[in-house]
Amino acid sequence: MLLRISLIVAILASIGTLVVSHVQVSNKITNLETTLAATQSQLAQTQTDLSQAQSEAQEAKDLAEKTEKELEQTSQRLVDTTNRAQQQQQRADRAEIDLNTTRTELTASNRELSAWKGLGIPVDGIRTRLAELQDAREALAALQDENALLNRNLLSTKARLAIYEGDVSPPPPMPGLKGAIVAVDPKWEFVVLDVGGKQGALERGEMLVNRDGKLVAKIRITRVEDERSFANVLPEWKQAEVQVGDQALY
Repeated sequence: MLLRISLIVAILASIGTLVVSHVQVSNKITNLETTLAATQSQLAQTQTDLSQAQSEAQEAKDLAEKTEKELEQTSQRLVDTTNRAQQQQQRADRAEIDLNTTRTELTASNRELSAWKGLGIPVDGIRTRLAELQDAREALAALQDENALLNRNLLSTKARLAIYEGDVSPPPPMPGLKGAIVAVDPKWEFVVLDVGGKQGALERGEMLVNRDGKLVAKIRITRVEDERSFANVLPEWKQAEVQVGDQALY
């Protein structure tokens, strides 16, 4: 009997312990559920705040990009405006220069017109006299050319006459004359020059032939044409064979 009672007491004690443990576990579960709910609520709020912050950040980024783009456009417009202003200033400067030039020319024209009016010559008479002046200038130029040709022919004739008469006078001067050898006949020791009577070449005239600054030979002109001359190589002056391209100097 005592054993049963003890067994019942032990069972009841165990049941009491289980009840107490169950109550404690239930309280802990309730507390954990409450904590979990609060944590979930905080997490949801945090996610909401994060989404809002991301949205605000994206708006700020978009605003910054828009502002930067507008700034670039404004800068480009400023550059374009500055360039246009500079171009307009340059055109204005050129226009002012042209205006001043025109004014100067107009002033000079008015002075010339006043001078012509002072002479008492009509405009048609001025044109006629200008044309006559131009004709006179052309005639003078033709006479000068003809005179130069006559002088060259006279010098050439004197040179031929000196050869026929056996004149031993010095060769005629040909100041400033220079040319190049364009043809060579080594057998007969004569050369062709690219200068003639129009350049001042004269018969019996003598020239030094050089190559790279060194004396090659001396030649004497025997025949002169307008644009070329023929000359013989003087044996006593020959240092080397004359070649095409050698320079001839008086």
